[in-house]
Amino acid sequence: MRRRQLLQAGLLAPCPALAQASRPVRLVLPFPAGGPTDALARLMAPLLAARLEQPVVVDNRPGGGGVPATEHVMRAAPDGLTLLFTTNSTHSTGPALQTHLPYDPERDFTPIALLAKSPNLVLVAPAVPAEGLTQFVAWARANPGRVNFGSSGTGTIPHLTGELFNLLTGAGMVHVPYRGTGGVYAELRRGDVHALFDPPLTALPNVASGSARALATTGAARTPLAPDLPTAVEAGVPGFVVETWFGLFAPAALAAAQQGRLVAALEGVLADEELRRRLLGLGAEAAWGGPEVLTATARTDRERWIKVVRDAGLRPND
Repeated sequence: MRRRQLLQAGLLAPCPALAQASRPVRLVLPFPAGGPTDALARLMAPLLAARLEQPVVVDNRPGGGGVPATEHVMRAAPDGLTLLFTTNSTHSTGPALQTHLPYDPERDFTPIALLAKSPNLVLVAPAVPAEGLTQFVAWARANPGRVNFGSSGTGTIPHLTGELFNLLTGAGMVHVPYRGTGGVYAELRRGDVHALFDPPLTALPNVASGSARALATTGAARTPLAPDLPTAVEAGVPGFVVETWFGLFAPAALAAAQQGRLVAALEGVLADEELRRRLLGLGAEAAWGGPEVLTATARTDRERWIKVVRDAGLRPND
């Protein structure tokens, strides 16, 4: 019997599961290639592919504050093949800063997993006359309007971290936005910028070179990358815990079986000790959490940043 006859008879009918497995899973990133989130995604992609027995590719779609990439995933078919690999920026700080987003961070997505977290380090210029965090706060209070902090741009997590620090301590630092952190470190070394909140991956080399001094980490616990550095809470600022989180979302209405398959695969990926070691090399720590944990993390974070934006008098963008 010829192939056409077999197909007509239903004996060679294509298997949906096999057809699905031959198509790649796309990890859509609202960030450019070469950045820290891209590095994490590319580190995890081959391990996830092995677990799923299915190709996994990274699809960078930067620009627009992450909105176009996020909307692209929201509108994709809920078949488990298009996933959003993202951070606080699209599901926490973005909704706090933009009042008319084309997506709802909870209603329009299926949570898959919390993957990793990264703190910021509290950095000061070498010439700042403070050896600890409380001394720095006292110095800033004694010089109202004259102490500043730089960031990689308005609305970024380092910017909002500085605003939260002001609210918690009354430091009254003035925000100075830059396009990226490269320029901030040059100004920090000269003493024209007094403080910066930056992830360990870029902060620690600048501390080692003498461009900055680290006073604390904003993590919930000390970072293995700098175990002698106290947390901000330990250093005297209660409630000052800020972490960038990395998570994976699918479009809304993803079937429970597909969600469970992805969750199980990612849990296996995050249990890999070599992966966890390499994550540390990127300045992040594995932080496994299933769908409920991711939803709660994003919601709590979002509510906190909405309050910070309001209390700091920042103006959300329309």
